[in-house]
Amino acid sequence: MNKIIILMTMGCFFLLGCQSTSPVDVTQVGKNQVDSFSKETAPKYQEFIHPGDTLPIRSIVNVDGNVIDLTNRNKRKLVILFATWCSDSNRALKALNQSALLSDPTLEIIAIAREETSEDVIKWRNEHNIKVPLATDIDRSIYKQFAVGGIPRLITIGKDNKVIRMNLAEGEQQLKLIQW
Repeated sequence: MNKIIILMTMGCFFLLGCQSTSPVDVTQVGKNQVDSFSKETAPKYQEFIHPGDTLPIRSIVNVDGNVIDLTNRNKRKLVILFATWCSDSNRALKALNQSALLSDPTLEIIAIAREETSEDVIKWRNEHNIKVPLATDIDRSIYKQFAVGGIPRLITIGKDNKVIRMNLAEGEQQLKLIQW
């Protein structure tokens, strides 16, 4: 019986340790950094980029093997950090897939899948008929430049490659969070 109690206690500690992030000091985070809990009780996620910062990635290879240059000063950029298993990410990319943003010649869009392989992302893209350009971030090395936790994230970047805004885009009508 004691072994069962010990194992159950250890299991609880293990599950607590598997949370995607830990809450951080709320004096160090912005107002839009909440997860899917209510805004009043949600843990906050520390962010590492802010309005006015330069986009920390210069280029990325998409899942089809093409290099996307993110330094083009003639285009605004929309960077989406997402995961194929996340319902909010799926909702945001489906909405983006159906929006006029995809055909805007003044806009460069890239959605970067966190901790997923190109093969898995291509399979997901094909199953959901996603037209948004996709890339992967298998080891979170890109994601870690933006935040500690929370997806999807919609990051708007001006023609000068400066971050305009980063939103944690959970819930409904996520594209309304995009502001230039």
